[in-house]
Amino acid sequence: MFILRAIWNLISAFKNALGNILLLTVVAAVIFGLISRNVPQVPKSAALVINPTGFIVNQTSAVDPVEQFLAGDQGENSETLARDLIDAIRQAKNDDRIGAIVLEVSKLAGSSLSLYGEIGKELSAFKNSGKPVYAFGDSFSQTQYFLASYADELYINADSHSFLGGVFLQGLGSYPLYLKEALNKLFVSVHVFKAGVYKDAAETLTRQSMSEYSRQATQLLVDNLWQSYLETVSRERGIAADDISEYIENYADILDDSGGDFGKLAVAQGLIDDEISRSDWRAKMQKVVGKSGDTYQHIDFRSYLAATKSPIRNPESDKIAVIVASGNILDGDHPPGQVGGDSVARLIREARTEDDIKAIVLRIDSPGGSASASELIRNELALTQAAGKPVVASFSGVAASGGYWIASTANRIFATETTITGSIGVFSIFPTAEQTLNKLGIKSDGVGTTSLSDAFDFTRSLNPMFAKALQISVDHTYDKFIALVSEGRGMTREAVDAIAQGRVWTGAQGLEHGLVDAIGGIDDALASAATLAGLDDYDLVYLEKRLTAQEQILQQLLNSKLMTGSALSSSIMSKMYRDIGFVSDLSEKPGVYLHCVSCNVTI
Repeated sequence: MFILRAIWNLISAFKNALGNILLLTVVAAVIFGLISRNVPQVPKSAALVINPTGFIVNQTSAVDPVEQFLAGDQGENSETLARDLIDAIRQAKNDDRIGAIVLEVSKLAGSSLSLYGEIGKELSAFKNSGKPVYAFGDSFSQTQYFLASYADELYINADSHSFLGGVFLQGLGSYPLYLKEALNKLFVSVHVFKAGVYKDAAETLTRQSMSEYSRQATQLLVDNLWQSYLETVSRERGIAADDISEYIENYADILDDSGGDFGKLAVAQGLIDDEISRSDWRAKMQKVVGKSGDTYQHIDFRSYLAATKSPIRNPESDKIAVIVASGNILDGDHPPGQVGGDSVARLIREARTEDDIKAIVLRIDSPGGSASASELIRNELALTQAAGKPVVASFSGVAASGGYWIASTANRIFATETTITGSIGVFSIFPTAEQTLNKLGIKSDGVGTTSLSDAFDFTRSLNPMFAKALQISVDHTYDKFIALVSEGRGMTREAVDAIAQGRVWTGAQGLEHGLVDAIGGIDDALASAATLAGLDDYDLVYLEKRLTAQEQILQQLLNSKLMTGSALSSSIMSKMYRDIGFVSDLSEKPGVYLHCVSCNVTI
């Protein structure tokens, strides 16, 4: 044991030393960059290049820089802030220097249909202003094609030999990994307590396949989301949705009939306008916005935002605070990218006590997590409402389980049609390893002062009285959930229970069932908050957990091109972490949780 501890301490020391070296390197690089860099200039005539990398998100995540540095290209994907894209497109619409938008999506890894819809809305407004949108690429994945479909003209590189080139569409699916058999082989007993027949978050640990309840609800969910995908592409590209479905269902055969040429197949199907060489593409854009060396005049959206920063906000103006709750909901303090109960509650209190902040818009993109953290956040929002400041919830890609709990008593709730919401259910997990120890010839025995002395002892069979208490706790939390939704949405408890039970809905279905007040994006939520607060003119302020100076430097590095890895990299380990890791983490300490595993649907 001593040797193992010494080795671990050595590894930890090496990691800390490497972290310090990396930090010093970054500080030097940032200082040099600040000294030497020039403020970006917008050409008199240029195309705005929208080139997101990694996943498009509502809030960028804090990442351990040492782990990412060691992982290299296999590290976590980079992220692009959705509001940066939206702000750039919106600004460019009225900028005479910007003559067109070019969508460069080769490094785009994914996002939610909800966020894509909000970005697409801005692209449509840009086109309606009389300015064209173009897209060009070597190939298009399903997620890349969805955003590229908003282009007026969509081209593919005629000289590309990408694997599965052209346009590769496969539809949507949800395929969690199930661990019951693996746990059985380790003789680990997982005890699950839940409320809600559709609550499937713990099934990954207790089953070897999807339950019929989960299958039914998840199938309906992905069908509705896929229908929205098809309708959008059909509208933007002028292709019948049935033709797109037929393209997918018969992909191998029609590819064979086309001689295996992915690009020509995509053009023949109307998915792409034409195949052109990269040099022809540059020449085409030079005619639109002018020449710059051997390419066309352009500026990427990051540089454009840096060059066109809005003036400093008026400190005397009324403000609406936007607080983003993105990621799993966890107890305690957590950095952006996770929803720390204490962290977010502190931001809400700040908004409540600042006199110039008149309302809060809570932007939610979360499948839930800790019940106690969720209630802490919701209670702070309720206190803010009681203080006379309205709270409006804006649902993004997912606002389910705990993500719905925190919004349940808001003044108004907005969701997009493709928001994944609901999942009003509760569960708790408690694993025991008595069978594992028995197989090793290890027995647990002893004495205690009460019938509950061994309640938290994982080496013994689950204490029956403790098991009963856990189920009672879960049922009580579910009743509390139902009561909150009933109060917040003005529904009877019976009506809420009928659409609860852990069932997942789309935003459109949530509107039908009374779970949301209206379909709309964050702009609609802001307008509603302004109306409720009686504001005609206001500024926006985004409140986020403040990072330390060291964290800010490292975050800047991680958002730079230096640390950007492969946007499309994936592995079975990342899938296991997404589907199982969070639930497994919850089982390490007893608690009551509001989380939705089947809500992890991205395109």
